[in-house]
Amino acid sequence: MKNIFNYKKSIWLVCTLFIFVSCEDFLEDELLSDTSIDFLYNTSDGLETAVVGLYTLNRDFQTTSFSTEILQNKSDLVLGRAGAESLYSRLAWGVSVGDFGTRGGYVKYWTQYYKIIDRANAIIQGAENLADIDEAKKNQIIGEARAFRAHSYFSLYRLFNNIFITTEPTTPENAFDKPADKSSEAEIFALLKSDLEFAITNLEWTTEEYGRWTQASARHLRAKVAMWEKDWPEGAAQADAIINNGSYSLEPNTKDVFAGALSKNEVLFATQTKRETLGGERSTFTSWKAIPQYHLTPGAVKSDQNGGSGAGFVMLNNYLRNLLKEDPNDDRDDGTYYISYYFFNDPENLPQDDPGTPEDESRQVGDTIDTYDQFSTDASEVRNYYVRINPGFLKYRDEEADPTDRTHFKNVSIYRLAETYLIGAEAHMMNGNTGTALEYINAIRNRANAASIDVIDQEAILDERARELAYEGQRWYTLKRMGVLLEYLEDHMGNDDYNQTYGSGDPRVLIQSMPFLVNWPIPEAQLELLGPNYPQNDGY
Repeated sequence: MKNIFNYKKSIWLVCTLFIFVSCEDFLEDELLSDTSIDFLYNTSDGLETAVVGLYTLNRDFQTTSFSTEILQNKSDLVLGRAGAESLYSRLAWGVSVGDFGTRGGYVKYWTQYYKIIDRANAIIQGAENLADIDEAKKNQIIGEARAFRAHSYFSLYRLFNNIFITTEPTTPENAFDKPADKSSEAEIFALLKSDLEFAITNLEWTTEEYGRWTQASARHLRAKVAMWEKDWPEGAAQADAIINNGSYSLEPNTKDVFAGALSKNEVLFATQTKRETLGGERSTFTSWKAIPQYHLTPGAVKSDQNGGSGAGFVMLNNYLRNLLKEDPNDDRDDGTYYISYYFFNDPENLPQDDPGTPEDESRQVGDTIDTYDQFSTDASEVRNYYVRINPGFLKYRDEEADPTDRTHFKNVSIYRLAETYLIGAEAHMMNGNTGTALEYINAIRNRANAASIDVIDQEAILDERARELAYEGQRWYTLKRMGVLLEYLEDHMGNDDYNQTYGSGDPRVLIQSMPFLVNWPIPEAQLELLGPNYPQNDGY
C-alpha cells in the first residue's frame, strides 16, 4: 500500500504510537527496542497493544487541524462566517482537484482512513495466524480491528465513492503495488457486512474501557450500512436490538448528554482525550470556533456561562435556529447542545441606555445581550450580530478549560443512542410500522421537552436529526444517502440576511451547477500514486 503512505515512515509512526499507550507506561523504565513489529503482530500482548494503536490513529482526526470539522461545516445547518472552516461551507475549498481544500483537509481523510485500514489488516492477519492465543481474546482483537476497518471503508466510500478495498496489509513485497481500478459497490458492501457481522458476534455489549468498540456500536454501524442499501428490515432489526438490550439508555435530560466526559449511558462510540496525558492528549479548537465573540460587547467578558472563549467562525444558521424554535419548550438550544443567548456579566462596562430610558429598564448583570439587530438595515449592525451574539454550538466544550482558553480537551461522540432511535424511526417508517417509528422519534423529542408528533415522514426524520445531531458529523452523509444533499444545501446553507461577499460566489447559487459535489474529489497527489487509469470521480 505504498501508494497510500510511505511504508517505512508509517511503520515507525505506528510503532511509536503503540508504545505510548498510557501515562503509567512512561513512568516505568522500559527497554523500548523490545517493542518491535514482530512483537506487535506475532504475540498476543503485541496484538492487544496494536489494537490500542488503532484508537490513537482514529483520534488523530480530533486535533487543532481544521480538517476535523470539514463534515460538520459542509452541512446545511451551519453558517460559515470566517476562517478556514467557512471556506468549505462557502464552496471556496474542496470543489476541484487542485484547490487548497482538496490538497489539504481532504487528504487527511483519505490517508488517515487508509492508514487505519492497513494496520487493521495487519492485526487481523497476525491474529488469524497466531496459534498460541486464547480463542476469545483472538476474536475480541479481530472484532475490534474489523469494526475499525468497516468504519474506515464506509467513511471513505460515502465521501470519495471511487475507492479500492484490500484485506492485505502492506509488506515490503507489495508496497509498490498500485490498484488499477476502484472496487465495485457489491465488493465494498460485502466486506462491510462481513466485518460487522463478525464484530457483532464476538464483541461484548459493554466494555469497562469507555470508548472502545462494542457489540452495540458495531450494530449501530451495521444499521447505518443497511440504511445506505435501503435494507429497512435490517436497519430496524439492528436498531431494535440496541434499544431493547438495555445496556444503553437515553439520558433523561439533554443537559447530561455532553456534560463532562460524555454520557456513558448514551454514547456508543467515542474518541477519547485527556489533558496532559502522553499519547492521549489531542487538543481541539472546535468549541472556540463555534462560539461567537460575545466578549466584544460592552458589558460582557469571557465566561463559562456564555460558552467560554469564542471566535465565531461558524454558527447555527437560520434554518436550524427556526427548527429549534418550532416548539417553545424544546430545551436543546437552552445552553445544552446549543447556546442561543449570552448575558451581560461585566458591571463596570454595561452599555448606557439612551437618555430618558426608565431606570427599571436599564441593562443589568445577568440580562440577555440584546445590543445588536440581526435584521437591521445597517450592514455593520448585522455583522456585529453574527460576530458577537449569533447562536453557537456547545457540544465540543471542555468544562474544565478556563473561559479564556481557546484550546480544549474533550471526548468526541461519534455514534450515540439518540441516532440509533432516529435510524430505527426511519427504518420502521419505511417498513410501514408507523407506531414504532413514532415511538422512537417521540422518545427523542420528549427527552428535549418537545411535544410528540403524530405524523412521520422523511422531512420529519430530517428535521429531528437536525435538532438532535447537528454538528456531530452525520448530516452530510444522511442527506447524501437520502438523495437530497444538493437540494438541502441549495435551500438552507448560509443565511439570506447575512449574504456577505463570497470570493467564489454565493454557495446557494454555485451548488446548482455543481452536482458532482455529492462525491469528494480524490486528492491529486493520491490519485497519481494509484494505477494510471484509476478513475477520478465524475465532474472533477
